[in-house]
Amino acid sequence: MKKETAKKKHGFLRALLRILAVLLILALIIGIAVYYYSLYTKTHYIISFYQETSKKVSDNIRIAVIADIHDREYGENNEVLISDLRALKPDLILFPGDMVIREEDDYQPMLNLVSALTEIAPCYGVLGNHESERIYYGNDKDLPEKFENAGLKLLRNSLKKIRIGKDTIQLIGVEGTAYGFEEYGGREFMDKADIDPSAYSILMAHIPILFDSQLSGYGFDLGIAGHVHGGIVNFPFFGGLFSDEEGFFPKFTAGKYILDNQQTLIISAGLGDSKPFPPRINNTPELVVIDINRY
Repeated sequence: MKKETAKKKHGFLRALLRILAVLLILALIIGIAVYYYSLYTKTHYIISFYQETSKKVSDNIRIAVIADIHDREYGENNEVLISDLRALKPDLILFPGDMVIREEDDYQPMLNLVSALTEIAPCYGVLGNHESERIYYGNDKDLPEKFENAGLKLLRNSLKKIRIGKDTIQLIGVEGTAYGFEEYGGREFMDKADIDPSAYSILMAHIPILFDSQLSGYGFDLGIAGHVHGGIVNFPFFGGLFSDEEGFFPKFTAGKYILDNQQTLIISAGLGDSKPFPPRINNTPELVVIDINRY
């Protein structure tokens, strides 16, 4: 009896060791895959295309969106990104925030990128939380002026009407955190903004949940945001894993959403990473292209 019991124990231990060995090998394989995928995402991105229609435009308008690039360079001096944008021929290039990393003082490559892209199309943007934190807490008061001098027209609680072909487009930019919309003047500005309902309106805000909780009641046609990096880890069927504002399995991560008043919100998964960890998993950086056509 004792021998049989000992054999069973040894058999159980061998089986357990085999299972642990298999799990260890699987963990090693997954770790290696994540490492090489993270290297891949530092040098590659996808181009995501969206189609919108409106009676307020007379001809096709193409918009490129560069979100959350965070000092990332694709090719020397961002030549790959610039080349792709030149080939895409956008009428307008929008930056919905987080061009820099709050802890890094040298963001000259981003200023160079903006300067190069202004030769392709007009560039407009809003500040992200990393820019705001550098300005208000990092003693980098000249940051907005540096980007303006490079050619990026910043919309800081402001509205700008521009002409693209025969059409007037209203660009609206608001500042504020998820919980500081009033504090940063966003509410006061939006309540007073003279938005022409006959012109196509694009509203940029860095943080997407502002559209759900604060902005959807205003009269715009298209919302553009970034900030959440596609949820960092993207699970098949479940979507993004995490955002700072919504926690685990957030509603807003990346893609196209229809708000309560039937406006479209497009959230970019972004082109960069603000932190070395956690890495993007199943979540390749993206350059967003939006085509607005008449119907």
